[in-house]
This record gives sequence, C-alpha cells and structure tokens, in this order.
Amino acid sequence: MLANTTTQSGARPQSWARVALGRLTQVLLLFPALAFAAEPVATVTFLEGGASLLRGVARYALAEGVRLENADIVELNDKALAQIEFTDGTLVALGPRSRLMVLSYPSGAARARGAGELFLLTGWLKVERPRAEPHVISRIRTPALELSLANTTAVIDATAAEAMVFLESGEARAAQAGKGGQAEEPVRLKGSQFYACKRDQRCVVAPRPTRAFLEGIPRSFMDTLPSRLPKFKEHAVAPRRSGDFTYEEVEAWVNSPTPPVRRVVVNRWHAKASDPAFRDALATNMREHPEWDRILNPEKYKESQEPWTSERRTGPR
Repeated sequence: MLANTTTQSGARPQSWARVALGRLTQVLLLFPALAFAAEPVATVTFLEGGASLLRGVARYALAEGVRLENADIVELNDKALAQIEFTDGTLVALGPRSRLMVLSYPSGAARARGAGELFLLTGWLKVERPRAEPHVISRIRTPALELSLANTTAVIDATAAEAMVFLESGEARAAQAGKGGQAEEPVRLKGSQFYACKRDQRCVVAPRPTRAFLEGIPRSFMDTLPSRLPKFKEHAVAPRRSGDFTYEEVEAWVNSPTPPVRRVVVNRWHAKASDPAFRDALATNMREHPEWDRILNPEKYKESQEPWTSERRTGPR
C-alpha cells in the first residue's frame, strides 16, 4: 500500500487519503462557507405566480418548498402571491411586486433574545404570530418605518418613501426611520389602529385604516393565514438557478436608505465587482453608495507603514 512504501531517499510518503484531507482543509480555510451548509430559516409554503430568489450573486426561480436562508431576498412578479413560514412560527404573506430580505435571523444566544429582522423594500406584507413566544423575528423594517412585533397580526404596505400599517390584532411599536437609519421615538399601537408614515413628514396614528388602504389590500390577506408547513416538512425543494442579476435590477437594494441592508448587500455581493458591467455601474454611481469604494479601490485604504530598520531612532543619543 502507498502508506507503507518508502521512497529511494527513505522518506515515507503520505497516503492518498491524508493528501486529499489536507487539500480539502485548505479549500475550507479559503472558503469557510463551504464547510457547513447554511441553516434554513424559513420555507416557502405557498406561491402563486412568478417569483425570484436572490442568493449570493445569483438569481433563482422561487418555488414552493424552497428553504430560505439568512440574507436571502425574495422578489414577486406582478399578480404573484406567496407565503413564507419561519422556524420560530412567524407566518408572512407577500403581495404582488413585493421585495423582501431576511435581514437578520440569528442562531444561538442571539436567537433567544429575538434579534431577527425582516426588511420590506416595497409591496404588501401580512405577518401573523400564531405561536406563543419566544420568537426570533422581533422587527420588520421598511425604508420609512420600523415595526417591533409582539403577538402581532399586521398588514404593511411599503414604498421607498411611505409605509402604512394596519394592526389587525395584538400590540406593536412603530417608529419612523430617520436620517442615517436611526429610528425616531416609537409609538405603541393596539388592535385596529392604523399608522401612516412618510419620509421627512410626521407620522399619523388613526383609529382605523383609510379607504384607499383597504381597497389595496390583497384579497387573500383578509383571512387568517393557514399553516401549510406540514406539507413540506420532509420535502425540501432546491431552487433552480435562472441566471445573474444586473446592477439596474438591484439598484434599490444597493442604494437602500437603511444602513443594515447596505451592509448585508456589500457583504453578499462584493464579488459582483469583478463583473465589468456591474463594476462600471458601481463606479459611475459611487456617490450613492460610498461603501463600495473600498471594494473597487482597495489600494486607497491600505495603511502606509514606514519600514522599520535597526537604524531607526526615536531621538538623539
């Protein structure tokens, strides 16, 4: 056997298994994400119409049964509907043209503290908390507001500059998103109350939602969200890759006014800087996302260190 043979010099060569293990270890050190599969945080349990999943630097076709991971982005097409069920029991329904990011879904001690967040860039979202606490997801953000959840059932409609919340039941705290991503003083909301917020304008609390809001709610949001998770408990579906995405398609994410979203985007998409078209678009619009300058021009951020020599002196002898 190889492990028991010797070379002419008398050295004992490594076995093929040891060599292979060594090479695998080097690969995992270079690419730690390969060492462990990402932990699923949710399952898509209903989908009607077309939808995409942005994961890493690729676009995938979304389907029922697909497991979502931390930092995944879900984007629905026109007239599409979806339901996502998280491992903490939170149910989320999405309406047409909705764009949602799993902003944070921690594990371990942070999971017990309820530090999970979802970010609704645009569109309609309904959230239900049918299971008793503890919950991982404690907050839903939009570009205009932050909604802290308890045992809450709420409907949210968000755009880049405006957000409206109808608290169907339970309690929640809503706060306007200020400049720099800092939230203003929160307001406590109770069942049946309506909260409307526009960027750079004072938010309004009303005893009932407006007529325009009620007319816009997707019809499926009128009913309690039924859990469909048992159907997919033992049946995970792998998303099918459908191609790459362009800068224009994700510009709203790259230039999000919410700092935590921008940090996730830079962390997940920095490899897109090697795509010439994406890189050119980033460079052209650098004023909108200055954090990308470190990725495109790393030489500007190298610390200049004067070489130390034995002749270097701190003062006269």
